[in-house]
Amino acid sequence: MENEEMTVGSETNLYEIGYLLSPLVPIEEVASAIDKTFRMPIESLGGEVASQLMPFLRPLAYAVVKSVGSKRSSYKDAYFGAMRFDLKADQVEALNKMIEKSELVLRYILIRLPKNADRVITTGYRKPVIRREHSLEKIIKDEVVAEKGEINEEQIDKEIEGLLEEKVVA
Repeated sequence: MENEEMTVGSETNLYEIGYLLSPLVPIEEVASAIDKTFRMPIESLGGEVASQLMPFLRPLAYAVVKSVGSKRSSYKDAYFGAMRFDLKADQVEALNKMIEKSELVLRYILIRLPKNADRVITTGYRKPVIRREHSLEKIIKDEVVAEKGEINEEQIDKEIEGLLEEKVVA
């Protein structure tokens, strides 16, 4: 039992950390801030960085409040970035403590990835899809095409006029 615990603690796992970095960091100093905040602590604990998504400034969905000492600040923008790295399981808590001390990190999430996970970060950020309502013409065209095959504009106009006419029931 004791040997199993020792092997689990000494085994390296692939982790990913996603973070929001303070927007007060000048753009030219973001890379060095990332190195000081994440890369150096990981390497000092015997880990190895596999890949990273360079941070980019983006608006946040809601204001994030960060308290440093007795000062409380609210942020509406932040640098979003991510990093994948190998680290021994027993060193993760020490890394958490190092990151929590940083005044630059607004929020972060640290997860262990499955064994078959890719070591390279792929960007999953997509712009939201804007859904538009179908016009009456488009709906009629789709119905007629389904029934009769290809049609032209004159046939569409006739179908629309036929739908708009009042039908008198005698």
